[in-house]
Amino acid sequence: MQGDEKEICPKYPPILAKVIEAFEGAGYETYLIGPRARDIALGEPLEGHSSFDLTVGTSFSRIAEIFERLFEVRPEPPKDDKPKILTFKVPKDEPDEEHPHWTFNVGPFRNYLPSLKCLRKQKLSGILLDLATREITIQAFAYDSQGNLIDPFAGTEDLKQGIIRPVFPVDIFRESPVWLLKIARYVARYGFKAGPEVVSAATRDAQNILDCSRELWLKEIEKTILGAHAGMGLQFLADTRVLGFILPEVANLVHLSSDSKGLHKDVWAHTKQVVENADEDIVIRWAALCHDIGKVWTRQVFPGDKVHFFRHEDMSALLFEGIAYRLGMPDEQAKRILYIIKNHSRVNLYREDWTDSAVRRLVNEVGDHLTDLIAFSRADLTSKRQDKVELIRALLADLQVRAMAIMEERETQNPLPKGIGHKIMERFSLEPGPEVGRLRKILLDQVLKGVLPAQADPEVYLNFLERHLQAEREKETDL
Repeated sequence: MQGDEKEICPKYPPILAKVIEAFEGAGYETYLIGPRARDIALGEPLEGHSSFDLTVGTSFSRIAEIFERLFEVRPEPPKDDKPKILTFKVPKDEPDEEHPHWTFNVGPFRNYLPSLKCLRKQKLSGILLDLATREITIQAFAYDSQGNLIDPFAGTEDLKQGIIRPVFPVDIFRESPVWLLKIARYVARYGFKAGPEVVSAATRDAQNILDCSRELWLKEIEKTILGAHAGMGLQFLADTRVLGFILPEVANLVHLSSDSKGLHKDVWAHTKQVVENADEDIVIRWAALCHDIGKVWTRQVFPGDKVHFFRHEDMSALLFEGIAYRLGMPDEQAKRILYIIKNHSRVNLYREDWTDSAVRRLVNEVGDHLTDLIAFSRADLTSKRQDKVELIRALLADLQVRAMAIMEERETQNPLPKGIGHKIMERFSLEPGPEVGRLRKILLDQVLKGVLPAQADPEVYLNFLERHLQAEREKETDL
């Protein structure tokens, strides 16, 4: 059934107008939502943008049919088993290098609300019901085909004031406590403050977070620390007491500030900054969040108010093990984070005058963790002295280049001389088998650690093995 013809909003770029006109002409209400709707609300032009989000009063199949008819394109493979939107890449007539396609994220009207007591009296349908599912007010408004604003939750006002509020009443924290973490995630994403009534209710109901699964804790915490404004999200959790329930080890840092007795930097402020500085890699972000949590327990004040945190790396690693276990973190991820925390000061010792042997020794000792350690060290630069920051960045870049050269050399060169296996069998009267392989591996490990030189005379390695085997025999005798 064809809908009444409507004049498409002149603010919309031609490509967007063409899509909206096709859906409206087929009788389906179509609304602009998401980032471009927020641009309009803030008075910013849509020209120059290549992506648009739409919600439409029809099914996935009809959405796909219309895009195929308009542009001969099919939706991109969905990321989830049950996608909420379809994504279409429409080639531009005059593609630019950065954005060769127009991107449309389009979904049917959402028609579900959480089954909560505070929402039972809500009688919503169509676009109003769709907007009510958008979780926070600054995501819960839209513009129709003619450019008229639909804003049932005053989201445009919150957007202009930079405030995060849930669409639902704040009693949501009592019925669905995961919202305590969702608000933090949105604060971290947008860099806006939570509304005062939201902070008040969250502080009141913080203990309800204990009713959520640890799986949800992990999921939402990771979304928060991956946010562009992660420090603000973490501060919201601290201000509302939620942080103390889910990550008490981290919450203790809040009080380890410049106001503490003794002269040292504000560890909590430093931690938030390091998290935000870190690459958008969950392993590095977790390491940034937890690398100093041991300082609470290792802090010592000496005469003259000088403060030291001896062995704080080890203590931080110990505390992180509890966090990883509590949250059910994947083993491989937890191991990488733990290594960074325990060894995060290693790379900072590097100086330009290190010999190749010293760099090789570091590469051998830290192995595959070197990239993570360098990435963390870059994030850990929070000094206000730009000259110091630039110096350390240059040192880290130099170390990375030298380390890569060593690893490339290692890949192309066998560190042990040719025929060493036969020499081992001759010297120690061995037949081919596992023992020869074991002794060869011992030699290889010692070369990689820098204890033995690479490609040396076979006697160097055989003499080493004689001493090693003698030590093994003496150890067995002692037992």
